[in-house]
Amino acid sequence: GGTDRVDNLCLACHDCNQRKGSKTAEEFGYPHIQKQVKESLKDASAVNSTRWKVYEVLKQSGCEVECGTGARTKMNRIRLDLPKTHYFDACCVGESTPNHLYFKTKEVLFIRAKGRGSRSRTNLDRYGFPRGYLARQKFFFGFQTGDMVKAVIPRGKYQGVWFGEVSCRKTGSFDIKGKDGKRIAQGINYRYVQVIQRFDGYTYRREGMNIA
Repeated sequence: GGTDRVDNLCLACHDCNQRKGSKTAEEFGYPHIQKQVKESLKDASAVNSTRWKVYEVLKQSGCEVECGTGARTKMNRIRLDLPKTHYFDACCVGESTPNHLYFKTKEVLFIRAKGRGSRSRTNLDRYGFPRGYLARQKFFFGFQTGDMVKAVIPRGKYQGVWFGEVSCRKTGSFDIKGKDGKRIAQGINYRYVQVIQRFDGYTYRREGMNIA
């Protein structure tokens, strides 16, 4: 039941559909399909509505531009025996994909737009009540939240060398987060911290290629 919205539609054979009845996909034994119902399609809509305009503008610029269908990309990827990932798909777009690909690195750089915060100075709980107030300043002791840092801690619970994203407090007691966003070191004095890269609105992480 429900609307004719795209993410509410599916393909099913008559017998399976009769057995499912009014159950949800999760109740019928397919929780991974149920998760897709809650996913927003706004990103896909934005890409679909702008990609041809971007292509036309690039062609008018005089640059050499090539595009290809999803079917050709898949064919090239299967021919080269590469796993299904975004970065390998990018290597397989278009007719010019060579018969052999040689990779000069075994790592992939992931870049994610994070933004530079918001004008809101209050954190709210799930009910909308304030649970904390953010400082009006961005920089503390020469650091700002989001900077990539190296911390060399000589003693204590977190003794050792730590790399990650810093979360600042005006007291000078900083936290460091790992690539998964979880805190790996807490309450680190700013004197033990040095900047590797200033925060620029993006997060960066390197991972090994998913290839044999």
